[in-house]
Amino acid sequence: MDKKLNIKQLCVETLSFMAKNVVPLALFGLVSFLASFLSFKYVFGHQTSMLFFYSLFCYFFYYVFISLYFEQKPIFTSEKLVSSAIKAIVIFAISLFVVICFHFALKLLKYMAMGLVGFPDVYDMLKNTYHFLNSSMLGRLLLSAPLIFLLTFTFFIPGFAWVSVINGSDSSLWSAFSKTQGNYLKIFWLLFCLFALLPFVLSFVVPSKPVCLGLSNALTNMLELVFYIRLYDFFYKG
Repeated sequence: MDKKLNIKQLCVETLSFMAKNVVPLALFGLVSFLASFLSFKYVFGHQTSMLFFYSLFCYFFYYVFISLYFEQKPIFTSEKLVSSAIKAIVIFAISLFVVICFHFALKLLKYMAMGLVGFPDVYDMLKNTYHFLNSSMLGRLLLSAPLIFLLTFTFFIPGFAWVSVINGSDSSLWSAFSKTQGNYLKIFWLLFCLFALLPFVLSFVVPSKPVCLGLSNALTNMLELVFYIRLYDFFYKG
């Protein structure tokens, strides 16, 4: 029987979980803050090769958090490390492949339609609309919706399979879509709020200083991570 996601109930239960686990979440938040602060101050500021190590840190940060959440012992085993790495690479490759295909499909559509009567004018209108939206924060928020919608099906839902590798449960990509069937739009809306709307709101109140940006990023990172795990838990438990 397919489960029906109640976003309001999920939010209440997730915030309640966070309130009951303030200390461990604060410790992870501190680690996330230190990494975010250093990345904003050095990595992103100078675009060095350290960006790779920051990405590697993020991977193991999520890995350890998920392992502790599901009380997996030992946290690191050679089998689990290899399996999770392979699954992560597969998911990332699928996501990247779909995004690239989507990009080339738009290019091909433009090339094939340029000969149609009136299409060049329509294309210019769409291009100008895009540049207009991209010039403002609200516009960029609206533009992020199609991307998050695409990533919902190519990254976030398949990402449940990666979590399952760490948790030791059914880690097939098919199961990830099967278990979430009938809830895709609700999942998209929740992800949009977490990964686009929340950072958008915080951008108005957080000063552009490394410390402030680090704190803001740590807060959003913990909220996104906990909500994502609780979302996974909802569909996979029982």
